[in-house]
Amino acid sequence: MKISKDTNAHLQPLSTTIRFIAYGVHGFLDEIVFTALWQLVFESFDPRLIGYTSLYSFIIYGTGSFIIERIYLRLQEKDVACIVRVFIYTLIAYAVELSSGLVLRQFDACPWDYSDRSMNFMGLITLTYAPGWALLGYWQEVFSGFLLSLRQPVKMKQK
Repeated sequence: MKISKDTNAHLQPLSTTIRFIAYGVHGFLDEIVFTALWQLVFESFDPRLIGYTSLYSFIIYGTGSFIIERIYLRLQEKDVACIVRVFIYTLIAYAVELSSGLVLRQFDACPWDYSDRSMNFMGLITLTYAPGWALLGYWQEVFSGFLLSLRQPVKMKQK
């Protein structure tokens, strides 16, 4: 989209705030879809597809996704192989989940507990979800690239 010069506007990338909000909403919805599908496939075969999440997930996913965006840009410059990038994104997801879980537990507000899952650490993370985090990490790279490619018009101040 091209804006004529006489409109006193130009295009600029989406702001950090807008991208953070997009990442938070995206993660929030991912969590709802994931929990509904997990229930359907691995737990109770619930065909109602009822997903759930916590409002904290907006902040957690927004933060984690923004970190991955920054890492994505650096790894892209260095031409790092996709499998290595996805592994790094998975580690970031686990680090964000663990650290946010530790903080939320201090206030008795952590909405997840993986103590009943195998390969869990302190009930806050579990290797059971590693394939999901890897797929989500790759998808986050695609989504970050998309958001970073968007431009929004900005009205320029009159002199």
